[in-house]
Amino acid sequence: MRQYQPIWHRLKSMPLTEASSKGVSVTANRLLHPRIIKAVVKEKWMDLEYKLAIEPATMILYHERKHSVLTFYLRQSISGLNEGCI
Repeated sequence: MRQYQPIWHRLKSMPLTEASSKGVSVTANRLLHPRIIKAVVKEKWMDLEYKLAIEPATMILYHERKHSVLTFYLRQSISGLNEGCI
């Protein structure tokens, strides 16, 4: 298992309402935040099985930073309406 894969697995396994309101929080040095964000986005991108399971909807990954806490959220949207989102 890759280092940041558990964050993505925990987020996608949450109920949609909880994933969009509570999310998954990680505490890390602020200098590592860009690396963690990039890695979680990559995990979402690589998860082809998940993409096929939720089709035609898409899931949009958001994050929020507050001091050393980084929180990821997942929101569902209909394909094609949010072009250019992660």
